[in-house]
Parts: sequence; structure tokens; C-alpha cells
Amino acid sequence: MVVSETLRKYPPLPVLDRVAAQDYQVPNSKLILRKGTPVYISVFGLHFDPQYFPNPQKYDPERFSPEKKKKIPSGVYLPFGDGPHACIGLRIGLLQVKLGLIELIQKFEFSPCEKTLVPMRLNPKALITASDGGIFLNVRKITSN
Repeated sequence: MVVSETLRKYPPLPVLDRVAAQDYQVPNSKLILRKGTPVYISVFGLHFDPQYFPNPQKYDPERFSPEKKKKIPSGVYLPFGDGPHACIGLRIGLLQVKLGLIELIQKFEFSPCEKTLVPMRLNPKALITASDGGIFLNVRKITSN
């Protein structure tokens, strides 16, 4: 749940791009996307839309509890894309993150320091989601008693 909520707030790519494979008329409109038209999907726009994620600025891992996860509409949670064009490294990436977190939280305690930015500022010029100026934390090795 923690990893899913972190990826909601900080998806690796803020925008996905696709190309229309065929002509498509947008429902309830006169707009037609012609075959070959580039289409850009704002992952941030979806992940921070209160219609799908109430109080979207709040960090709330419970959004991804088994009961609540079922209520998230298909196609609005896209940290790695969706469908046949989803990131090929999705499963291995999530596995590595989870194993890395397990290793770190077993051995270290993390806490904010005076340089920690809350909320974190993102670099508006970065092509991928990245902090603006770094992430600063106090790190203390956990010693056995």
C-alpha cells in the first residue's frame, strides 16, 4: 500500500504518450482523433483528480487497501502505464523496490531533518519525476539490544 501510494503521488513519468491506431470519435463530442495523432495522457492529472482520489494531496496508503483498491476505476492509476504498452519492467521494478525497502527499514531509522522539504518540491524541468534540490533525511543505524 505504501509503495502504491508513493507511486500515485510521484509516478516515474508524469505524462504518457500514445499514437491513435485508428480514427476515434471522442464520446459526447464532435472531436475526432485521426489515425496517427499523438495523444498525451497526464498521469499527474489522473492521480491528483479528487474524483478518483479524494484529498489527493494527502499521503494516504489506505487508498490501496484491498477493499478500497477495488473501487479505483480502471485506467486512472497509471504509474507504469496500462495495457499492452505498460512498462515491461513493472513487476521486477516493484519487486526490487519492495525488497530494497525491507532491507533498509530493518537496518535503519529514517526521520526528517532541517533540510527536508515538506511537501517535497518537484523539478518542473525534469523529464521524469524528480525532486528539486534533493531529498534530505536523518538516517540512524538500528543497533540490536
